[in-house]
Amino acid sequence: MKRLLLIMSLLITSISAVTAQTEKGRWTVGVSVGNFQYSSQNNYHSFSGSLSPSAGYFFAKNLVVGTGLPLSLSTNKYQSIKASNSGIGLSPFVRYYFGDAKLKPYVGLSYAYSKTWQRNTGGGQDYKGEGYTSSLSPSVGLAYFINNNVALNAGLGYVHSRFKSASGYFDVTGQPIDSPASTSNYFSLGIGFQIFFGK
Repeated sequence: MKRLLLIMSLLITSISAVTAQTEKGRWTVGVSVGNFQYSSQNNYHSFSGSLSPSAGYFFAKNLVVGTGLPLSLSTNKYQSIKASNSGIGLSPFVRYYFGDAKLKPYVGLSYAYSKTWQRNTGGGQDYKGEGYTSSLSPSVGLAYFINNNVALNAGLGYVHSRFKSASGYFDVTGQPIDSPASTSNYFSLGIGFQIFFGK
């Protein structure tokens, strides 16, 4: 009988903990990583990656609104020629979780704007340029709540992106040539974790 009471107590406690994960009034902070790539072939080496810490507030049960801080870096090197591109921006988002289980599907929408900086060196030249990237991304994913305060998540987003960057080339007078703005559409997989605070 004591064992049955203990099991019932643990079950009730775990159910109440699960339902409190995404309640109104809670805060969440987290980080998402993605697009990490490294390549090395002959004399060519490249690396790229992105990291986005974020914070959000639950304005209603299962509905969180917040913003992220997207950070990105890519480098390329071929013999003595080097190119690097870095970026930082803001990414407001809204996300809605479904259900009260430990494994919760979600849908989301985010917008991101990042300022980018490019530098190319080699061949006696050192060129610096600036650009931007803006994107709109609906997403779907799953969050697994390890406990009331920690969740692992994986999401798949469809990204519509517009970007403009310095071309890294010069005209005959030595002035930098700006490249026109371009658009791209692609899928992005993000994996991360979140920490939840509050009641």
